[in-house]
Amino acid sequence: MALLTEFSAIRSGVERVAGRGVDLPTDEVMLARKLKHLGAAMTLRLQCLLQPHGLVEADFSALMQLFGSPSQSASPGELCDLTAQRPTNMTRIADALVRKRLATRGPDAVDRRRVILRITARGERLARTLLPQLSAEIHGAFAVLSARDKRQLDRLLQRLAASLDAHTEESDP
Repeated sequence: MALLTEFSAIRSGVERVAGRGVDLPTDEVMLARKLKHLGAAMTLRLQCLLQPHGLVEADFSALMQLFGSPSQSASPGELCDLTAQRPTNMTRIADALVRKRLATRGPDAVDRRRVILRITARGERLARTLLPQLSAEIHGAFAVLSARDKRQLDRLLQRLAASLDAHTEESDP
């Protein structure tokens, strides 16, 4: 189903719920659903490029964090934070990267209790191969927006992130 069709169907459902006397912030619910669906759609498009290489988006995201790191390495915990993954999934991701010889796993030189993942030459080659394709896909998705639109969207997303962070801090015990 096309995204705009999905949005219309979701709005109908949200409005039906609100029409049943439930106090529902309809506009905000729609924005949240749109963000979720747009993220999923972008992931699906990128997945089509990654699948022939035996990767999923979460694997590639972790690989890119290693590729972009000054030391070309990171701990699984650091990667969890940077890729929005849970520790159990990061274990699967790390296992996949090591199995595919895109990264190595070993003890930290300073704290041997800490595990470090390091990108391999093979991982770097794959990142360099995939980046132009992924960049073109992302560029195409945002081509409809002007530079000003993109800056405004970025500012709005930053504000939303700050609000979510503040709301999370307030609700944490």
